[in-house]
Amino acid sequence: MRRLTFFVIIMLYLIPSSSVRAYELFGGKYRNPNSLKYWIDSSVIHAGYEARAVYGSEAFDSSPLIGTTRTYDASQANYKWWASTKDMGSVVADCINYHVNWLGQVTACWDCTYDKSQLRIYLPGFQKLSWVQTRETTAHEVGHALGLDHEDDVRSIILSKGFLNDEYPQSDDWNGINAIY
Repeated sequence: MRRLTFFVIIMLYLIPSSSVRAYELFGGKYRNPNSLKYWIDSSVIHAGYEARAVYGSEAFDSSPLIGTTRTYDASQANYKWWASTKDMGSVVADCINYHVNWLGQVTACWDCTYDKSQLRIYLPGFQKLSWVQTRETTAHEVGHALGLDHEDDVRSIILSKGFLNDEYPQSDDWNGINAIY
């Protein structure tokens, strides 16, 4: 019996815990994540991707830690969506987080507490994606705005290459949000 108990204890020690952290964090976060506002530029609307930007902006709202609403006043927005006609090859969208100091100076940052994010869709590549992939991409970029970095070791909407072909944040993404906020 002692040998069995000893064996079980050793096995429990060697088996990885289910709380292993797989998500990757940028190191930064929003100051007030439960009262975020997003704005969509006419370039996104005219390209026909307004609904995708709305979806991505609200993809993490089922977390009690995140709250997002749309604003039609760009000066009030935390996330601003734009569309570009520049061909960036395999890059179909990106996100830049930035902090605005008390002097109004803007500094891009990923490892600070920030106030704003610029999310850009690159139309030449984005237009080649499926409907689900466009929604996945906008949620992916908002994940970056919220402080998540690329993750390729587990199923995550923040993959660095390829697509899940699933537009919803995964459990690893939620674990990352919970760790940040």
